[in-house]
Amino acid sequence: MPGVTGTLRDVTSISAPSGAEERKVTRIGDWVAPPSQRRVADGEYAKMADGEGQAASCIKYAAESVVARVPVLGWLPHYKWKQDFFYDFIGGATIALICLVQTLAHAAIATTDVIQGPYCAFVPPFVYAMLGTSPHASISSGAIAAILIADQLQFWHNIEERTELASLLGLISGLWLVVLGLCKAAYLVRFLSQSLISGFVTGGSVLILEGQLKNLFGLVNMRHGIGFIDTAQAIIEALPETNFVGLGLGLSMMGVLQLMMWLKKYTTAQLKGKGPHPRWMTPAKILSEMKELVLVALSTTFAYLTAQEDGTTLLPVVGTIPPGLPPFKPPYDLPAVRTMFATHYHINEFIVGGFLVALTSFLTTYATSKKQALHHGYQIDASQEMFALGMAGTCGSFFGSFPPSGSLSRTSLASEVGVRTQMSGLMKIVVVGTSLSFFTPVLYYLPKATLAAIILRSTWSLVDFKTARELWAAWKPARLGGLKRDFVVWWISFFLTIFMGVLYGIGSAVLFSLLMIVRDAAMPHFVTLGQIESLGNIWRDAEVWKEGRTYPGILVAEFRGPLSFASADWFQQELERMRLTSVEKIDIVVLSFGSVHDLDKTAVEMLRELLTEWRKRSVSCIVADAKSRVRLLLEQYFAKPSKAGQAPLLDQPAFMIGIDDAVQLAQRRLGNRQGRVASCYDARDDTTRRNSAPGWRGSGTGLDALAKQSGNEMQRAASGVA
Repeated sequence: MPGVTGTLRDVTSISAPSGAEERKVTRIGDWVAPPSQRRVADGEYAKMADGEGQAASCIKYAAESVVARVPVLGWLPHYKWKQDFFYDFIGGATIALICLVQTLAHAAIATTDVIQGPYCAFVPPFVYAMLGTSPHASISSGAIAAILIADQLQFWHNIEERTELASLLGLISGLWLVVLGLCKAAYLVRFLSQSLISGFVTGGSVLILEGQLKNLFGLVNMRHGIGFIDTAQAIIEALPETNFVGLGLGLSMMGVLQLMMWLKKYTTAQLKGKGPHPRWMTPAKILSEMKELVLVALSTTFAYLTAQEDGTTLLPVVGTIPPGLPPFKPPYDLPAVRTMFATHYHINEFIVGGFLVALTSFLTTYATSKKQALHHGYQIDASQEMFALGMAGTCGSFFGSFPPSGSLSRTSLASEVGVRTQMSGLMKIVVVGTSLSFFTPVLYYLPKATLAAIILRSTWSLVDFKTARELWAAWKPARLGGLKRDFVVWWISFFLTIFMGVLYGIGSAVLFSLLMIVRDAAMPHFVTLGQIESLGNIWRDAEVWKEGRTYPGILVAEFRGPLSFASADWFQQELERMRLTSVEKIDIVVLSFGSVHDLDKTAVEMLRELLTEWRKRSVSCIVADAKSRVRLLLEQYFAKPSKAGQAPLLDQPAFMIGIDDAVQLAQRRLGNRQGRVASCYDARDDTTRRNSAPGWRGSGTGLDALAKQSGNEMQRAASGVA
């Protein structure tokens, strides 16, 4: 680049008068003119006073930091009331009505008092609206989080104790998220793979289905079971008490719910097509979106109309729900919590379980929010989302809430109903607060079988055996096992979640995944390469491509992973195995380092020891495709003659060469050793072997150019110096 070179030369040659500062540079971007040459368009450069500049910078940084932590201070002053408020209010009210019913069902999943579900839709959404960065995220309760909550509460038989401890769990998980968010540790959720989450959710869904059979069959006096097997035995023992009215209503509601889901799917597909559309289609779609609310209205009406004069119902109902807004109660001051602290009963598992609840609830929330962010073209901050969800859970725990979470269905619905900003979360608390204050007596006649029907039908969609089948079908290539690792992770997570609990299920699957990552770092793939003529003479794994061409006396190998202290012994062991088990005697080893992105001291010393031993046995080595830091380290440690005057351990003209040039150089060396002339012009011409696929006839200009640039090195190579 002569233009750039000349510019840089001119820049570096600028000199200032005596006494003025000068600066030596290595790049154009480093150059700063001396003070005497600094000018602006309207006169001399005027430097701001140091005190003013520092004060302004500090104020600006502080303001940006506050807005980053409290995003409402950024968007609320610029809120477009005329354009956005109507859509946010309608969207927030719609989501709130759906939340009321879903949170009742999620509280049943969590095995706590049903009123704790609506409490989760009051304070947490408000706090998230202040601190969150996603306008579409719907924060309240979630089915997956409820599974984890129920798993942590299974050791307490009294529902009041479970309800109080659920608030403590909200505080613990919230504090975990706050700390992790402040430390920008959102990357921790990357250790929860898709296979792990699928297996855990499927196993948790089986536990939910089993647990809700009690409400579906109306087993009022069923004992509390701990674990999958014990709960199954408790259900079987209580089956003679089945309430057939409740069972019939529950099955009927499941059928109605399925019809509503089909209606939603049909109307959505029709409305996306070209119009005009019938007038009833849009109201039908809205009605199908509120299918849970429709079921509650129908079943509550049925229970009310069939009740006796004294209020006795034909089937189990929710009963009295305390009216009014949730009271302020510190979770650490509740009776059940004080008892736990005094007795230390399962307190360690509770703290670890809170961490697991925190990670899983954040993962589900962030995944759904990110999907909408990509769809609408805005960005969300993962660490801030973690902090916001943690603060929502922490603050909500003081008002009777259990750990909040996002919801895929509600978040998608928020996008469909036109929500535009976080203001919709503020509107949600208005609707939820009004409902808690005035309409809770209506829920007295809500049948428990209806809640069970909603949970059973919605939970069935979480059962994901399809992923397990796909992982089994992807067991290819058989030599490498395909996706067998993910398959094993899925079944570990599934079985241990069912039979040992969610904590052991997820923990064991994460541990297995981490061990596999460590194994990959310690034992990366190390393969021999062959030249594939049918693909343009490129180099591929000789074990997979059996037709790959190799050269007598030359071993071409590629190390596919980091070369560090963890993998140094494996590298040496595998490379020696390849060399010693080769059919023909190996005189030159060509190492492709294209996949090696780093070297450490242990790897350097291992290479030095290996190359020194090879030199004693007249075995040469040529490194190809070394990049960046790896190439610089090889040049530093192996491209210089020793103090005793011996040739470098890696005696090659350059390190920025590909496999083709490295093999050409190896052939020249072999030809010289064997007393014959080997030319790079016909080294790969194998038309005599395979007439149907003409061999590549390279010009040899690449290697010859290297030879011209480093004549002495090439002469040593031609004379057979290893």
